[in-house]
Amino acid sequence: MKTSGSAIKKVLVPLLFVFIITVAYALIFTLSEFSDSPYSNFHDFMVLAFQWVAIAVGTFGLLYLLSINKYIFAITFPLLVAFSTVLAYYRYTVNATLTPMTIELALINDLRTNMQVVSWQLVSLILLSLVVSIAIVWLRWKKISFTRPYIHLIVALGIIFMTNSFIPQLKRPLTQRMPYSIYYNFKLYFEIRDVAAEYRETFTSESVANSDSLVVVFVIGESLRNDHLQINGYERETTPYLMEEDNLVSLTDIYGAECFTHTSVPQIMTRADSANPQRAYDEQSFVTIFKDAGFRTTWIANQESVATYAYFMNECDTLIYVNGDKSVYTFDKWLDEDILPHLENELKDDNPTQLHILHSIGSHWWYNSHYTGEFERYTPVIKSRVVSSNTQEEMINSYDNTILYTDYFIKETIDLIRDKKSILIFLSDHGESLGEDGYYLHGADRPELHYPAAFVWYSDKYAQSFPDMIENLKDNSDKKYRSDYLFHSIIDAADITTEYIEPQLSIFR
Repeated sequence: MKTSGSAIKKVLVPLLFVFIITVAYALIFTLSEFSDSPYSNFHDFMVLAFQWVAIAVGTFGLLYLLSINKYIFAITFPLLVAFSTVLAYYRYTVNATLTPMTIELALINDLRTNMQVVSWQLVSLILLSLVVSIAIVWLRWKKISFTRPYIHLIVALGIIFMTNSFIPQLKRPLTQRMPYSIYYNFKLYFEIRDVAAEYRETFTSESVANSDSLVVVFVIGESLRNDHLQINGYERETTPYLMEEDNLVSLTDIYGAECFTHTSVPQIMTRADSANPQRAYDEQSFVTIFKDAGFRTTWIANQESVATYAYFMNECDTLIYVNGDKSVYTFDKWLDEDILPHLENELKDDNPTQLHILHSIGSHWWYNSHYTGEFERYTPVIKSRVVSSNTQEEMINSYDNTILYTDYFIKETIDLIRDKKSILIFLSDHGESLGEDGYYLHGADRPELHYPAAFVWYSDKYAQSFPDMIENLKDNSDKKYRSDYLFHSIIDAADITTEYIEPQLSIFR
């Protein structure tokens, strides 16, 4: 009996050790990832609590794996705790989270710039975390022993596999929160760098700009469906500023084949079409044609970088991340107006021909994050991140408020280029479901997702230079186009001569 009790103790003691450090980690670090999650009732709270417990189980598997070998534990555990301390500190203080963009910014900034965001409080917390983690390492070395380590290894890997792969619904929340977010975001960062470094040589023939000065702005909208725009006849006043623009043409019948940003943007940026969809992933974008024609090119990103279109972002002469510390699991304000100072600065460049691509956050879920209080015209608004806990009225109200704000953002963008020979082209990546047949957001292939908002604004100077193109644009406004019109139309709008344009696909012909 004594031998049996001793054997049980040898099994339970290391498991209890891992359990205790897991609970501590989950309470101190993982919980910070839930600090701003909105909920409106007990059911919502329990959904969040279930996610936290599921992530804690995955954390148990990871810490279990690291603990089996004391040498590995001695190296990895203090590093994990110190890094998690940094992430939790910034999550609690400025609601920043780890993303590939924050990694990029940390690596490209010089030491002086990085040190500007380090406070004495953070340094103190890091030192404290190292002292505590080293004490735990000492306890592991002196008091904890893992007998039959291969069995422990199998169990630990099984837990990690179960939480990361076996339950698909848990994978996204798990990978976006500590500790697994550290691994997955660094993995995504290096994937993006690999894609950006790919060799693609698509456009080898010469492209020529026929205008001495011209500013082209392309705004990639987010989840904006065309039937919720006032300029398209929607009963609500969602685009009051655009309604006042005489030089605005809405394209009312654009069909987008893709329903997700990561597949839509590559299709929009390239010559990809229904006959040649692979072009989205192995060809260059229209950015290269603009550069060959002498345009200065800029991409200002207010969304997370994704591997499927990272190449096109890096084609540009300048790549600027706005709100790079935001992700879909942060719920404070994430606004497109933050793009404007960067655009204003880029417009000062000496090159008279410029292309600026603005990737907006637009009407992305969580809607309330993407407009300020003055644009909360339609109420009641959503109160819970759990979609089913909101009414259809609340969902539509919050969604329409994002459009009101987008209308303001576009107006402010136009004001920056109004006095130039300029043109602004807007195309949303896809639409959004708002309760049709019980569907919301854009997780399923639904008809309403395939009709994105699209419109064109042009300055008076542009209209004077290209009157025939403007007349053609107006004549084509109600014609049906697929979203692959964009590649050919934006090159045409820039007055670039190139063999790669198909005139019949241009809205200006």
